[in-house]
Amino acid sequence: MNLSVFGKLRKPRLHRHNDWLAAEREANEVPPGGQWPWPDIDRPSVQLLQDQTAFHEAGHAVVARYFGVKVSQLSIRRRANSLGRVFPLATPAQQRTERYADLRRCADRNPESRHRIPVGVLHPRSLFDYEESLQAELHTTLAGAVAEEMQFSSCTGSGGDWRRFHLQVSCCYGNLTGFVPGSSIAFLRDRYWNSCKEILSKPEIWEWVKAVAEAALWSECGILTGDEIDSLRPLPPNQQDPLLPVAA
Repeated sequence: MNLSVFGKLRKPRLHRHNDWLAAEREANEVPPGGQWPWPDIDRPSVQLLQDQTAFHEAGHAVVARYFGVKVSQLSIRRRANSLGRVFPLATPAQQRTERYADLRRCADRNPESRHRIPVGVLHPRSLFDYEESLQAELHTTLAGAVAEEMQFSSCTGSGGDWRRFHLQVSCCYGNLTGFVPGSSIAFLRDRYWNSCKEILSKPEIWEWVKAVAEAALWSECGILTGDEIDSLRPLPPNQQDPLLPVAA
């Protein structure tokens, strides 16, 4: 068969620049610092997702501050692997959990690792010395999902929160192998979920969450500092702003 006929009928191939694939990838990549405003923000579905993210992160931040944990930043800039983030300062419980997670990752890469059972981190629950920071961490981890559900009657972005809660419970409530029965994790999750809901249902706390979410949505860059979050806290009913003159 003479293929030259088909060669004549075939449309000429469009030649692209040698770096076309890299250029397309670069155009679709999310910057390391996140995107703001979000792409396609004029679409109602994207606006709803952004609102949900703002309340989710506001819940994390406000409950952290409720327990006295300082927050350095809240971000709802869209990233490749997350829609929002809160950056609390490390507590003893968080430091211990992160060390435990590092040892588990090391063990997963090397089945013969001496850290397969990280006894340097895990020990009987009664010996844990940082009860207050653990309570703060467990509440803060679930607070985002609770706030989102309270506002929108559903929660779509809590998978990472569940995994972190599981990790914290395994590290701080588990036995020397880090094992915690699934029923115990479910019990603790329900317990802390209900406690978060009770905290967020307080009028002054919920007003704070709404103020933080709104401020994040209207911010110029999708970021609030810790000082900005603190400044949005409503004053108690009988307390006057110290910057205002006292009424005669």
